[in-house]
Amino acid sequence: MGVSIIGPGSFGTALAQLISKNTEEVYLFGRNKAIITSINNQRTNDAYFPLNNLNENIRAFHLKDDVNLIDETDLVILSVPSGVLSSVVNELHPYLNDKVIISSIKGIDYPSLKLMTEIIKTKTQNNNVFSISGPTFADELINNILSALTIGIDNSDYRKSIEKLFYSPSLFTDFSSDVQGVEFCGVLKNVYAVALGIFDSQFYGNNSHHAFLNLCFKEMRVLIDEMGYDLSLSNNYCGFGDFNLTACVDKSRNRTLGLMIGKDIALDFNNSTITMEGFRSAMAIQEMSRKIGKDFPIINFVNKAFKDRRCVKPGLNSLLNELKKN
Repeated sequence: MGVSIIGPGSFGTALAQLISKNTEEVYLFGRNKAIITSINNQRTNDAYFPLNNLNENIRAFHLKDDVNLIDETDLVILSVPSGVLSSVVNELHPYLNDKVIISSIKGIDYPSLKLMTEIIKTKTQNNNVFSISGPTFADELINNILSALTIGIDNSDYRKSIEKLFYSPSLFTDFSSDVQGVEFCGVLKNVYAVALGIFDSQFYGNNSHHAFLNLCFKEMRVLIDEMGYDLSLSNNYCGFGDFNLTACVDKSRNRTLGLMIGKDIALDFNNSTITMEGFRSAMAIQEMSRKIGKDFPIINFVNKAFKDRRCVKPGLNSLLNELKKN
């Protein structure tokens, strides 16, 4: 099956390299003409992976000028920031109605509280919308370092072809029919990674780090269950594996965001995509939990810390006392 990937960023490019070994052509669509030129002329994405040679069957196109080429492919992977997904799908929906679509996007739209696959389904009237999530830093994925993904797919007609598409000796995959549960785990782990970053900015012991890591994972499991998603997802790569990677490794952007909040380092809410995504996701999950009448102390703490840095130290002490009592 031919594949179009919308978004030639780090993860979109890494996915293109991964699946290009299993399909005839991969089209990468973006708006940055310099990236498009470097992929087509130098076989590298100079903005993200200047040292990685991309396979010859990966070609880049401009999202506006060459959008009709999406019609030549069977499957579309969306790999854009969550904040621009609605506008991208509005622009592309005539080309997406009859495609198999996979979202790799981690985010919840605020204030609608819709997950990315819900937005895609609503705007395209297409039910073949699936999700992927797992412990996969793009720079390691593109270099064939052992990685793992959970594929959320609820239509068995496409499972074999998608499994073949993502096959790699260096990639473990597992599956779930809970498509939105898979992507919900991808959002949750980002918020709890922020929480652990804030915690580690104030507490320095290995014991304390892993104790709080465990507390985050416990709350995360309860949240998955209370929101009606498949609790066994916590054992999938999108659950335990992705949470640990994002919360514990310093090159994780959400962990770094938490460390910056905890150390009171200035953040650019206007120009930083990751800052805005983390902020919106934390607010969205808090609001979703309140709608079902549940209270999640760590989620509440992250939201307070986003809004007021002065509450970090006293807020952490209060949080630990509350968690200890519970």
